[in-house]
Amino acid sequence: MCTLFFYMKPYWRVMLVVLLTILIVTATGLLGPWLIRAIVGLIADGGPGQAGSLLWISVGLAMVYVVRSLGAAGVFHYSHVVAFQVCRDLRDAIHARLQTFSPAYFSARQSGDIVTRVVKDTLTLEPVIADAVYGFVTSFLLALGIMVILIYLSPVLTLLALAPLPIAAIVLWRLGRHVQPAFDRESNEEGELSAMVQDQVGGMRDIQLFNREAAETHRFIGLSGALARSQIRARQIMSGFDPVVEGAIGLSTGLVVLVGGRMALAGDLPVEDLVAFILYIVTLYQPLYSVVDAAENVQRGFAALRRINEVLEYEPEVADPPGGSVLSRAHGEIVLEDVCFGFQPDQTVLSGISLEIPAGGSLALVGHTGAGKSTLAALIARFYDVSTGRITLDGHDLRDIRLSDLRRNISMVQQDVFLFNASVRDNIRFGRPDASEDDVMVAARAARADEFIDSLPEGYDTMIGERGVRLSGGQKQRLSIARAILKDAPILILDEATAAVDPNTETLIQKALDELMRHRTTVIIAHRLSTIRKADRIVVLKEGRIADTGTFADLSSRQGEFSLLSGAA
Repeated sequence: MCTLFFYMKPYWRVMLVVLLTILIVTATGLLGPWLIRAIVGLIADGGPGQAGSLLWISVGLAMVYVVRSLGAAGVFHYSHVVAFQVCRDLRDAIHARLQTFSPAYFSARQSGDIVTRVVKDTLTLEPVIADAVYGFVTSFLLALGIMVILIYLSPVLTLLALAPLPIAAIVLWRLGRHVQPAFDRESNEEGELSAMVQDQVGGMRDIQLFNREAAETHRFIGLSGALARSQIRARQIMSGFDPVVEGAIGLSTGLVVLVGGRMALAGDLPVEDLVAFILYIVTLYQPLYSVVDAAENVQRGFAALRRINEVLEYEPEVADPPGGSVLSRAHGEIVLEDVCFGFQPDQTVLSGISLEIPAGGSLALVGHTGAGKSTLAALIARFYDVSTGRITLDGHDLRDIRLSDLRRNISMVQQDVFLFNASVRDNIRFGRPDASEDDVMVAARAARADEFIDSLPEGYDTMIGERGVRLSGGQKQRLSIARAILKDAPILILDEATAAVDPNTETLIQKALDELMRHRTTVIIAHRLSTIRKADRIVVLKEGRIADTGTFADLSSRQGEFSLLSGAA
């Protein structure tokens, strides 16, 4: 709840108005039965002289309920206004927090579950804020006022009326112990189901290609059924709340009518007080009804809030250092000093890596799959931190440089290009949103992408679909290169940039890469000899260690690990 109250603080003025309105609603709720008591008293006394008083009290009673209804409408409206704004702020905070997490966080979690936390879990809190929080305040104030009036009317009847409450409270508490775990399971299974749907939508071509439709449907039905069972179990527990409340109200009202009626017949209690007492008893249990009605939303909200807090309280493995060094445009000298790294403490991926890449120089990393090439590139971009040793850029330890400054100095072109569901233009200038139209077109020409862009239905305004689904692999690569050219960072990482394209397309892309690499510190990861031939230096990795190093000519002239790799290529 502390998280909720923190995000509600900016709206304290609106909340104060709502609270004042709640006081008015509560006061009118207390005044209504009291005016009815006065009317019953007038009727009991009889006499034509009471007609005028009866009229004024009746008008007052009508006004009380009009004011109450208007106040309740205001509370409803503004409490939901605050609730939706708080949900928006929470959603924004989670999204902003996610931007600071390293790839390790996302690789360990399903994307669908993360989406559920950002979108659905935040919305689940809306009724908790709007109905439950404000409802509890209203219920508490109303119950407190009624208790004072009941004791004033008849202390004896008050004790009788409240006698069933301890029993009801114990039963509700015992039921409540089982509700929260049930809603936790429901929230987790909703996240798993969302993740599965997202995976299946993204992999629908493969599902159909491998004839896995029936198997995936069966898997979906299994998770969907588990979610339904969790939902049914949670509602099954919740269904026990209403009978307890109804039973308590019935028993309390019956005792009051029986004992209060005898007291009225004996002349120990005025009839109007008995009527008012019964009305207040019914009104007293309305807050209990509200609490029971809100209980399901509260339990679901608490489950969602726990999942939200897991994101907000997560400490990223890679973070900005306190008072980090400011780096404008780097010269590009990269040095690795005895670098070791593992994704897990007991798993070594890289060991004893020492390298130096001069500013403007190029280094190619080669090796079998799993040798650690892409991991080494990820360490240079500081997607992960080294386990031991250090990496420096222009003499500064990467861990001492602000992440935004470091990333501004690095461009990366990967085999698996990620493009957004936006226009060609917006994808090219993703790293430089303020780039002019001329700058975008110059970058596209340098990347050999201008011809195919001009052939698209709307040219640079063409929407390319999710992950660039409307483009070929080669076209996506060229857009990625154009994006890197436009960013104009002094350090370039090429991770299998031509691995998934045909020879003709590779020729085009290689020309674009040659243009991009000029005067930039470049790290190349590739299997194809054509990509690494021009590198100033080649490092051969084997099982996370440097097996050999030298120029292309040097390595080709000796029978070593490189010869085996080049022969396989």
